[in-house]
Amino acid sequence: MPITTHIMRTIGFRSNILFAIAAAIGVIAALGRPWYAPAVAGDENAQMESLLSGIGRAFTESDGRNGWDSFTRADGLIAGLAIATVVLLVLAMLPAIQLHVQALARWTGLAAFGVVLVKFFDEPGANANVEPRYGLLIALLAAGVLVASAMTVAAAPSRRRTEARTYTPPPAPEHVPESSWGPTQY
Repeated sequence: MPITTHIMRTIGFRSNILFAIAAAIGVIAALGRPWYAPAVAGDENAQMESLLSGIGRAFTESDGRNGWDSFTRADGLIAGLAIATVVLLVLAMLPAIQLHVQALARWTGLAAFGVVLVKFFDEPGANANVEPRYGLLIALLAAGVLVASAMTVAAAPSRRRTEARTYTPPPAPEHVPESSWGPTQY
C-alpha cells in the first residue's frame, strides 16, 4: 500500500500583501460604521446580565457615532497607518529595497493595531457613558489581519536574484598502471 504524504503549504508572500490590502480597506471602511453609542441607562451595576446584553448590543445595534465623527485626530492616524503599511508592503516586492521597508511595515501595522486597541478600551468621553459598537470590532479584527500579514511579509527572506551557477564537472581521475589495482598480490 503506497504511503501518501501531505505537504503543508502556507500563504505566500504576494497573497499576504493582498490580505494586507483587504485588511487596510476593512480598517478604513470600519471608520464609517458605528463605533460608539451612549450606554443604556440602568446597565451600570456591573452584573453578568449587563455585560452580556452590552456585548449583544455591540454586535446588533446600528445606532451611534461612526469612527470619523468620534475622534479628532485618531481617525486620520488609523487610516494613515493602514495606508502606510500597505504602501510599505507593496514596496517590499522590490528586491532592492525589501530589507529596508520590511521592518517599517511591521511597525506601522503594529501601530495601527495599537491605536485601534487603545480606542477599544479608551472611548471618547467618560467610559461609563459610552459602549462600543460593531464598527470598532470590525476595525479591531481587520487591524489584526493587517498585523498578521505585515509580520509574515516582514519575516520573508530576501528575494534578491542571484545568477545561476553553471555546473563544471570535476576532472577525470588519472589512469594508473594495472599493477596498483586491487589488493596486494603475493
